[in-house]
Amino acid sequence: MGDRASWSERRRALRVPVRGMAVFYAEDGAVLGRIENLSSGGALVSVVGLPGEAADSFDVELKLGIDSGWVSARTVRVDRTRDVDRRLRIAVAFDRIDEPLRAAIGSAIDIAMRAARRRPILVIDDRIPRRVELVTRLAARGLTPLAPRTPLEAIDLLTRTQFSVHVCLLAASFGQSTAELRALVSDSFPWVSTAEISDDLDATIDRALEAWSGTEVARLAAIA
Repeated sequence: MGDRASWSERRRALRVPVRGMAVFYAEDGAVLGRIENLSSGGALVSVVGLPGEAADSFDVELKLGIDSGWVSARTVRVDRTRDVDRRLRIAVAFDRIDEPLRAAIGSAIDIAMRAARRRPILVIDDRIPRRVELVTRLAARGLTPLAPRTPLEAIDLLTRTQFSVHVCLLAASFGQSTAELRALVSDSFPWVSTAEISDDLDATIDRALEAWSGTEVARLAAIA
């Protein structure tokens, strides 16, 4: 009984890499942020500045996929990043939370943990025979390769929370060079690590595994 209770407490405190949006509200305005990780009791949010700089508590609207709701949150830590846009990472603890949002957070955490066990990797490669062989070999190594055939399909896979993609293997595709695709992924999905696809598939798979091991979701997979 004690072990089950201990696991329940750890699970509630566990921060998982769930992506979504957060809007901080104060008397002098509102600021949009990007959720980097989430637990049932708090979140880490990336923002550019905050309303009410002297305030240590906010009303916050959270959006997780199609679900949204409100929390009352207090700031517990503020970290300045070295990004060129000088973003802040704000760690907040939830004081009050509406019940529909509490359920949505629990569902998002469960989805992230299931995705971590699958170890999804996006494979973008216009050379079909190489892509098919790479997908087959990645699956044999216990990964879940996702191989979009169009740019829109690739974006859909990167944005859908149920897949929780954190690694993308890239080769020149969709009329874009590898460098151009890497820049697009980095700009739009900064939490996704990228690695290059080459004709040496053994080396490509090694790069994929190395990229995966460095992600937040790899830590989650170890305990999911």
